[in-house]
Amino acid sequence: MKAKKKSRIVSLTSGKGGVGKTFVTTNLATTLVKQGKKVLVVDCDLGLANIDIMLGVNPDRTLKDVVFGELHLREVIMPTQGGFDLIPASSGIREMAQLLFEKIQSIKDMLTEIDGYDIILLDTGAGISEVVLQFNLIAAQNIVVINRELTSLTDAYAMVKVMFQVFGRQSFGIVTNNTADGREGLSIFKNIDTISRRFLGFPLTYLGNIRQDDIVPKSILKQEIPVMSSPRSRVSLDFNAVAQSLFDKA
Repeated sequence: MKAKKKSRIVSLTSGKGGVGKTFVTTNLATTLVKQGKKVLVVDCDLGLANIDIMLGVNPDRTLKDVVFGELHLREVIMPTQGGFDLIPASSGIREMAQLLFEKIQSIKDMLTEIDGYDIILLDTGAGISEVVLQFNLIAAQNIVVINRELTSLTDAYAMVKVMFQVFGRQSFGIVTNNTADGREGLSIFKNIDTISRRFLGFPLTYLGNIRQDDIVPKSILKQEIPVMSSPRSRVSLDFNAVAQSLFDKA
């Protein structure tokens, strides 16, 4: 009997909120589906979940029903307009934002039991809280989303530093978001890469850049996914490149 293929788990995280991490997650997931991958997204921003809002869906079941109920993760999986499957979280539930380690471990154990997907993307919360760090540790690969804001860079470096010094992680992919052009994206990456090399002793991996595009705010307002609604846009081209890098530079 042929063994079932184990799903590759990748986290998308950021040092601070507002850098477009969830936007990157949903569009990257959709792009991977368009490239023939079977994808599951898990909304791990437990206190302030927003993937369901971004996609315009109203889930009947969420991670809350797994953590405080008797459901398995498989039982809350739902399809999305992007072609990927989603495990939604809940928003405004204080207890979800302060989960005990045992609860997170339970989610981790259930995740490892889910098969049939090429890749599982974990959309974590921002910052370096214990809950965020533990979800990042579930993943075999960590992607940090940054933009041109100085606080985005400093907080992203803090995330990388803690993951390295406390947990021994030293392999991080970087995606730059909302830049004027590729040159700016590469410049932003080089800033954080230089700091990591100098003070932590290891390089970061550049997965690519997402340029500013006028279609993005319009799509968000319509609760659409830009790479689906505008497949020939430059934001779609950029996500195609990032998706390719995700597998080429694994």
